[in-house]
Amino acid sequence: MKAWNRKTAGAAAALALSLTVPGAAFAADTGWLQSGGLYEIRTWAGHAEWGGQDGPLAEATLFKPHSLAVRADGSLAVSDSGNHLIRLLASNALSTYAGHFSGSDEGGLPTGSYHDDLADRALFDQPLGIAFDAAGNAYVADAGNHAIRKIGTDGKVTTLAGSGLSGAADGKGGAATFYAPSDVAVDAAGNVFVADTLNHTIRKIAPDGTVKTLNAPSTRVGQYLPGAAESFGDYADGPLADAKFNEPSGLALDAKGNLYVSDRGNQRIRYIDFAAGTVSTVAGTAPAPGADSPYAEGDYLDGPAAAARFDAPEGLAIAPDGTLIIADSLNHVVRLLKDGQVSTLAGEATEPGAVDGVLYAAKFDHPTDVAVLADGSLAIADEAGNKIRRLEKYAGAAGLKKDGAIKTLLNGSPLQSDKPAFVSGGATYLPLRAVGQATGFKVTYDAKTKSGKLTKGDTVYTVANGQKKVAKDAGGTKSELTLNAAPVLKEGSFYVPVRFFATEGDLDIQWDASVQAVIIRSKTF
Repeated sequence: MKAWNRKTAGAAAALALSLTVPGAAFAADTGWLQSGGLYEIRTWAGHAEWGGQDGPLAEATLFKPHSLAVRADGSLAVSDSGNHLIRLLASNALSTYAGHFSGSDEGGLPTGSYHDDLADRALFDQPLGIAFDAAGNAYVADAGNHAIRKIGTDGKVTTLAGSGLSGAADGKGGAATFYAPSDVAVDAAGNVFVADTLNHTIRKIAPDGTVKTLNAPSTRVGQYLPGAAESFGDYADGPLADAKFNEPSGLALDAKGNLYVSDRGNQRIRYIDFAAGTVSTVAGTAPAPGADSPYAEGDYLDGPAAAARFDAPEGLAIAPDGTLIIADSLNHVVRLLKDGQVSTLAGEATEPGAVDGVLYAAKFDHPTDVAVLADGSLAIADEAGNKIRRLEKYAGAAGLKKDGAIKTLLNGSPLQSDKPAFVSGGATYLPLRAVGQATGFKVTYDAKTKSGKLTKGDTVYTVANGQKKVAKDAGGTKSELTLNAAPVLKEGSFYVPVRFFATEGDLDIQWDASVQAVIIRSKTF
C-alpha cells in the first residue's frame, strides 16, 4: 500500500484550470457505439495500490474513484471518494481540484470532514456524484456529509443544500436534509437533481437552494438481523408523485430534459418523463425481494430491455446518438441501452479483474461511472481497481494509408512476409510461414503433397491445398475442423486464411477497412 502523498492542492488546482484532455480538439470518434472490434480498454490513470499522489499519470494515484464529469474545456473531473477529494485529469497529469488531506484514521486511511472555504481548504467526506452547470460551476453529492456542495468558478466551495446531518426534510439550503446522496445532474435552467440514495428518493434543488422531493418515499420495512428492523427501498412505476425507488444511484439527463435513473436496489434503469409526470422502467427486471431482503436479486443477461438483468447498476452517461451507457458495477461490465436492446460493451461479465485488452477480454473491478470525452473515447471509473480506464480506438494503424495494398499488423507492428497478403472471397490470405509467425505456430510444408503443418505444443494442424477441412491432432486426440476459406497455391507460395489460425492461436483479429489492414492483437495486454 502506498503512502498518502500529493502536491500542494492550491497550486495543483490553479494549474488544472488551464489544462485540457489530449485529443479533445480532434473529431469525436464514437464508432464503438456501432462495433467495438477496433477498440480496446487501457488504463488511463491510477494504479492497483491506492494513494493520493498528484502529477504525471505514470506516477499519480487514486483511491476509490467513483464518479466522472467532463468540463467545458475537455478535462475530466473525478470524485476521488476514498481520498475525499475532487481531482482533475488533463494533459497527461492528475491534479487536485478541490479538497485537501485532513488526516488518517487508525488504519492509515484518509479521513473525511466538512468545511466550506476556498477549494484548496475545503473538506469533503466521501464525495460521489459530480456534475457541471453551463457556467462551469461543479456540484458534488457529498455522501458522507449528507449534503450537496458547490465548487464555484470563483474557486470557493459552498453548501448548496443539506446540513451535514442525515434526514429527509425538504426546505431551503441548510434546512433541507439528505441521506447519503450519491449522484447529481444539472439541467439547462440550473436545477440540480439528486439521487438521495438511502432515502430512496429523487430530489430537486432549485437555483435558489429550495429542495423538493419528487417521488413517494418508501414505507417498506424489514429485518436485516433478527430483531433489528430497517427501512428498505421499494418499486413502483406510474405517476411521479407515487413512484418508488430502491437506492437510486446514478442520474443522466437526456436531450429532452428527462431523467434516467439507475435504480440500484431494484436492478433496473428507470426513466422520469417530467412533461408527462411519470416514471417507467426502460431496462431490467428482477424477482421481487423477500420481506426481509433490502434488494432485488441481481443477475446478468443481455437482450431485449424488458428482460435484461443487471447487478447494482450505477453511473450513467448518454452518448451523442442517444445511447445510454451504464456502469453495471457488480457485473463488472459496461452496458449499452439502445433501440430497446441491452448489450455488453466492455468487460467480462461477473469476472472482476484489472486486465487491459480488447473490449470483450478486458476486466474491471466494480466500475461505478462512465463519461463520453470530447474526442469520443469513453472514460470509466474503475472504483475497486483505483483506476480510470479508457475505451479508445486501436492506435496501431495510425499513419497507414489506403493505397490498395493489404497490410497485416501484429500487435501494432507490420507482419514480416516475403509475399503480400491478398483478399479473396471475403477471406484474407497470407503465406503459411507468415501465418505461423503471426500466431505462434511452428511451420513445415511438404511440396509433394502440397500440404502444411502448424504445430504449437502437442497440437498439430494439417492443411492441404484446395481443402477447407483441417486435421487437428491435440496430444493424440484427433478431430476435423473447417477453415473459413480453402488454402491456395499462388505464385509459388502456399497461402492460408489468417483468421482461422489467429482464432486458434487465441488472438483477436479484425479488418480495418479504412486502411485495408488485418489487425491481429493479443486479447489482453
